[in-house]
Amino acid sequence: MADTVFIISKNRSDSLNFHDLLVEKGFEVLIIDNSIEAIELIRSTNPDMIIIDAESPETNAFDLCRDIKADYGTSYIPIIILTSSKDMSYDLEGFDGADEYFVKGMIDYNEIIPKMKTILRRVRANIDANPLTGLPGNAPIKQKIIKSVRGNESFSVAYCDIDNFKPFNDLYGFSKGDQVILMVARVLKKCVRRYGSTGDFLGHLGGDDFVMVGNPFTMRDVAGEAVKIVSRNSKRFYDEKHKKVGGITGIDRNGIRRFFPLFGLTVAIVDIEPQSVTATPDQISFIASKIKGKLKRYGGNIFGGYEVLLAET
Repeated sequence: MADTVFIISKNRSDSLNFHDLLVEKGFEVLIIDNSIEAIELIRSTNPDMIIIDAESPETNAFDLCRDIKADYGTSYIPIIILTSSKDMSYDLEGFDGADEYFVKGMIDYNEIIPKMKTILRRVRANIDANPLTGLPGNAPIKQKIIKSVRGNESFSVAYCDIDNFKPFNDLYGFSKGDQVILMVARVLKKCVRRYGSTGDFLGHLGGDDFVMVGNPFTMRDVAGEAVKIVSRNSKRFYDEKHKKVGGITGIDRNGIRRFFPLFGLTVAIVDIEPQSVTATPDQISFIASKIKGKLKRYGGNIFGGYEVLLAET
C-alpha cells in the first residue's frame, strides 16, 4: 500500500512541484488549501505524512501544527515544514513538533524522497500503535494511566468492549469484524472530542477492547453517547435475515449453541482519586473487569462504574 502524504498550502506552484515528484515516486498525494478542511481530513484519514507551507496565506500553519501534535490520534504523524527563510530560528518559532524543515529555493529534490522515507521508518520504529486503528497501543495506555496516578487530579479509566463480537466475527469473517472495530474506533474518537475534555486519551488494547483515560466529570457523557451511537450503527453490519430477528445464532465460550443479540458496546468506568488511593494499571484493570462482568450480566450495551458493584444482584 502506498504511503499517503497531505500537502497543506495555498501556493499552487510549490504544491504541484511536490505533488508531481511524490506521485512519480509512488506516494498518494492530496493537496489541501484550507486549514479547517485539513484538520478534519487528517483526523478522519490519518495520512502517513503531512507537509505544511509555513508561509501560505490562510493556512494558520502554526496552529495547525500544534493541533496535530496535541491530538493523541494524530500526534505520531510526521510533519515537514516548508519555509522560504534561511533564518529558521526566527521564522519557525512554535514549530517544535515538526520532524523536518525544507527551505524553498534551497531544496535538493534528489534528497527529498530519501529524507521522507527515513522519517517514516524512524516514526514507525518508535510508535506503539494498533495497526488497524492507528490508536495508541498497550504501552502508551499503561504510561498514560501511570502518569495519571502520579498526578494530583482525579481521573477515570473506561474500558470499552464490543458485546457479542466473537460470534459476529466467527459468522461474518475477519474482514467484516475489522469494519466493526474501525467503526467503534471512529465513534469513540468522535465522542471523546465532542463530549470529553482537553487532554482525554483513547487507546486500543487490541481486538475489540479500547481504553479511555480522562476527566471523571465528562467520562460518563462520553461513554453514554458512544453506547448509543454504536447501538444505532450495529444493524447495518448484519444481513437482512439477522436484522429481522435481532441477532445471530452461534457458539458461546462454553461450547453451547445459542442466540446472540446484535452487537453493542459496554463501558466499565473506574474513577480514581490519586490523593486518596494509589492504584496500579493492573489493579484498575481488575476492578474494571468486575464492573464489566456485572454490566454484561445486565445484557451489555450499557455503561457504568462503582455503583454497579454496589447494586443488589
